Amino acid sequence: MPARWKIVSVCALACLSLSVAGCSSGPASDSGGVESYDISKIKADPKLHEMLPPDKRDSWTAGAFMPYSPAEFFDDSNQPIGYEVDTLKALGKLMGVKDVQFKSEEFNSLLDRVNDGTFDLVMSTLTLKKSRMRQVNMVSFVNVGVIYAVGPNSEFDYTNPCGFKVGARTDTTMMEALKAASDTCVAEGKEPIKIAEDQDQEVLNSQAAEGTLDAVLGEDPSMLYGQIKFDGFTTVGQNSDVAPQGPVFAKNDEAFAKAVQAGLQEMMDTGLLVDVLKPWGVESLALNYATLNPPLM
Repeated sequence: MPARWKIVSVCALACLSLSVAGCSSGPASDSGGVESYDISKIKADPKLHEMLPPDKRDSWTAGAFMPYSPAEFFDDSNQPIGYEVDTLKALGKLMGVKDVQFKSEEFNSLLDRVNDGTFDLVMSTLTLKKSRMRQVNMVSFVNVGVIYAVGPNSEFDYTNPCGFKVGARTDTTMMEALKAASDTCVAEGKEPIKIAEDQDQEVLNSQAAEGTLDAVLGEDPSMLYGQIKFDGFTTVGQNSDVAPQGPVFAKNDEAFAKAVQAGLQEMMDTGLLVDVLKPWGVESLALNYATLNPPLM
């Protein structure tokens, strides 16, 4: 792919400039026919349970910005579902935790709320970044990038998107990247990209599947989930700006972070993590090693 068309820094989608309140920020959504992994067959590991700080052995309250499918969103009963919800519930079962709850919060407040003790942890597609790890502890469990996707009859050329109608979520770095790419088109004497936007990635994915859009640009999980939900919807090209994502813990709660790191590593080693992610179509994103505050380039 020519360098000028590489979508740069868009993995920072986790840094969406969103300020809408959590539970009221969008309509409830069904699960798209996904049947989550049955966590009832997971047996608790006493050693992992003992690693948990005493105040984290019975229940966890996780903060998340919702809805953002397929990571964490609401079913028709307004209950949290998604691959991050399933991952944390499976982890809790493995570590002998009786109750795992999700509560929605404004995105920009999540780190403050975990540090002030409102939440035990945050699970909200947060990319591991140096700037964040100066404020909190983070553990990696998936690698996420961004990629184009198209419908069954699209003639979209991801190496030269000029003149095509492409969608991205409003107020995201992906939208900024599309605008920059369109400016490049114009500077080279080509047609600009016809940019469409919406707050809901699923709306854009549906439009691409139907042929209203030539392509969409989004994070790997949303694109992979779209392949399950929409006939003929498929990713094209290679993903870019791949970076680890994972749960967030208070800066003064490294013991809890280390315990969860061990639990996630057990899920990776046994294949449980892949099994939990698979119903959502995102098993390819699973890492082999859970790392606490990894050094980043």
